[in-house]
Amino acid sequence: MALKTFNTLIKLHKRKVEVIRREMIALEEERRQLLELRDQLDREHAREMSLAASEPKISGFFGAYSQRIRRRKAAIAEEIKRLDTAIEAKTEAIREEFSEQKKYEVAREHVRKRDAEEAHRRQQQRFDEIGSQQYRRGQEDTL
Repeated sequence: MALKTFNTLIKLHKRKVEVIRREMIALEEERRQLLELRDQLDREHAREMSLAASEPKISGFFGAYSQRIRRRKAAIAEEIKRLDTAIEAKTEAIREEFSEQKKYEVAREHVRKRDAEEAHRRQQQRFDEIGSQQYRRGQEDTL
């Protein structure tokens, strides 16, 4: 394969890695926001619990409120699990794309090295030919 082809493939994989990274960052941000929401619900629930303990009129409503908070937290936990799975999948996709990119980079370096060696060999052949011609001319001049 030509160097240009390897360069194109490397750029393609770099772009794919960058796109997947951006997607993963968005998923991580969403996960962070859900964790913040869960913590906020915990704090709010603790406040309401202390209020219900101090106000007998409110304690009648606290059971339904507490149940609703538990359901919301369960839904948040499920969403966090889903996001964790998606983040793991993105991490694996990045790893695979990066691995492919590295394969092409190694192959490109091999091609560059082979081309440099070939150019050096051709140059050495030219120098040998020039040296051989000069030697023959020197031999002809002495005769």
